Amino acid sequence: MRLHTQAPARHITRLPAAPVPDWSKLSRQDAVRVLLRDGRVIAGRIDMIAVDRSVFWVIQSGGRGRVMVCSSDRPVVVRDASAEGSR
Repeated sequence: MRLHTQAPARHITRLPAAPVPDWSKLSRQDAVRVLLRDGRVIAGRIDMIAVDRSVFWVIQSGGRGRVMVCSSDRPVVVRDASAEGSR
């Protein structure tokens, strides 16, 4: 008689995403969350980025349209690892 034992489940803990202060590290189609100073959060994919990386446009998740994000507004930009596999 043969016993089958199941290996213990591994719990993979995902570290919280760190902000991306250097926008030169961002690329088109990156999934991001943008935390605005007024408390709102924009989630979606980067559509276009200015050559000087001072501004980019996000196509928001859920069909909420396109929005411009400007570095002079000092938002916090975080790559959204949970959406990376759904490109």
